[in-house]
Amino acid sequence: MSFLWPSRDDQLCELLDASRRGDRRAFRALYLELYDPVARFVARRVGRREDAEDLVARAFHKLLERLGEFDRRKGTPRMFVLSMARNLVIDHLRAARQEAPIDDLAGVLADEAGTPLDALVRGEELRAVRAALLELGAEAREVLVLRYGDELKHQEIADLLGIRADAAKQRASRALRELKARIEARDEEEAAGEARAEGVSDAGL
Repeated sequence: MSFLWPSRDDQLCELLDASRRGDRRAFRALYLELYDPVARFVARRVGRREDAEDLVARAFHKLLERLGEFDRRKGTPRMFVLSMARNLVIDHLRAARQEAPIDDLAGVLADEAGTPLDALVRGEELRAVRAALLELGAEAREVLVLRYGDELKHQEIADLLGIRADAAKQRASRALRELKARIEARDEEEAAGEARAEGVSDAGL
């Protein structure tokens, strides 16, 4: 804890501790502080709005039930509730036999368009990123979503996945390298295809 001013995480810990002692106003304040990051986390992974809202509500219900299990030495209140939300999402997608949508992640990883004239180019980039993401394994996709979609730090990813911070960093770097390699391979394949098509066209002339 800072001696000059408590950090946001320290403030959340204090709210959680007060909630654990039965302070309802503290839990409401904790809920308001954590709602947006939890809602964004779930919405990025669950397509139907109704399902996402239900999972968010269930995550906070679990938080209320498990206040006594929180240990600030093992992470922050935000990661504590996100881990519950993640487990709920996994169970939901598994029951529905679905995979998490990746369109949002494709938008995060593709460069933002600088001007309206770049819209068509960016559209091609998004399609290329999305196609490459579909070829990655579930573990690689998840770590990319956590790192670049949810903007979590390596230590936070480690807390969420139950691994070491250096392992989380290596996993994210490896997944990003694999994604870039797949995008480059697709670009080369498309360029070769266009060259062959031009060769056929020239021969016909």
